[in-house]
Amino acid sequence: MTSPEPPERWYRGNTHTHTSAPPASDANGSPRFAADWYRRRGYDFLFITDHEHLTDVSALNSPSGDGDFLVLPGQEITQMIRDETHPHGVRQSHINGLGTDRVILPVGYPELPPDLDALWRACPPGGREALFERRPDIAAVFATYPAGGHSLASTFHRNVAEIRAAGGIPQINHPNLHWSVRLSDLMDLPDPYLMEVWNAFSIAGNLGGVSDSGHRAPSTEGLWDELLSAGKVVWAVASDDVHEYEDFGNRDAPTPGKAWIVVRAASLSRESIMGALLRGDFYASTGIVIDGYRADPGAIEITLAPLPSWRGVKFPALTRFTTRFTGAGGRLLAEGHGAAPRYEIRGDEGYVRATITDGDGRRAWTQPVFLDGRAATTG
Repeated sequence: MTSPEPPERWYRGNTHTHTSAPPASDANGSPRFAADWYRRRGYDFLFITDHEHLTDVSALNSPSGDGDFLVLPGQEITQMIRDETHPHGVRQSHINGLGTDRVILPVGYPELPPDLDALWRACPPGGREALFERRPDIAAVFATYPAGGHSLASTFHRNVAEIRAAGGIPQINHPNLHWSVRLSDLMDLPDPYLMEVWNAFSIAGNLGGVSDSGHRAPSTEGLWDELLSAGKVVWAVASDDVHEYEDFGNRDAPTPGKAWIVVRAASLSRESIMGALLRGDFYASTGIVIDGYRADPGAIEITLAPLPSWRGVKFPALTRFTTRFTGAGGRLLAEGHGAAPRYEIRGDEGYVRATITDGDGRRAWTQPVFLDGRAATTG
């Protein structure tokens, strides 16, 4: 007789976290500080994803691996290319490698002087320009990057392949940052992969827009629908992209606690969390809590939690939810209200996903249920 499978439960986590560990870091919290901040606020797991640096997280986890908070390694690959068609002359893509086991440097990244780490750490705030003047060899190295002769699409391919070779899962970060990433850059990427439909940094451009010159960029959610409609398997993520652990009075600062994912897994372990991310068994949120989710060939059923209490007082009657079910082509299939939205599947939608909002602007996104066999439906 085989042992029964352990019951699955929900685990909340962040997949885009910066710390002060790298020498050239622009974040102001140590890995320990970051882990403690999230743990004390009810999170269950955290990926630390510093730029061009694999931060050692071993000391942040229980030696036996049975702790109540899991810190996982990762990295953000900060890729830039020269492109004179872009207003800034440079386009960039930022990709997280979640769970990677080695550092991955961007295409064309310069070979850095061996004493650069010590020099960075010794630099006072705003002192890097003076360092470049004092050390023209360092300035010359950085002048060669970003690299020419590459397309953003080709660097996406290379970096995603490197992430997978390092045992990681690729996550496309803030595709609308600097309006750099285009649909064509992502179309040929091997799937599945994750993509931020919501990045809590105030410069992420999540909602898209039109420039003074008439250039139109879709919202990140719209870009997601374009990829799904083209047959891709892409799972939606919301994340903090935290760099700032002190200035909570500045609403534009990239502080923690603004966006996250909630994973359904058998245990709080690397294997379970990584497996759930690969199969899309999670939802993304900026504040809405899903108590229950079920998808089968006939219907999608969601149960939403009321607003959390404040000073012991709950306000369930004040919570108003709107759920929009979306299918292929970004088409609105149905709109529902209340805490128990349900959608009856017809079979010709291509895929069905839900976007939930409440009366105060909080959001949540469920993953697409594919009806064409491209990926398994999670229930």
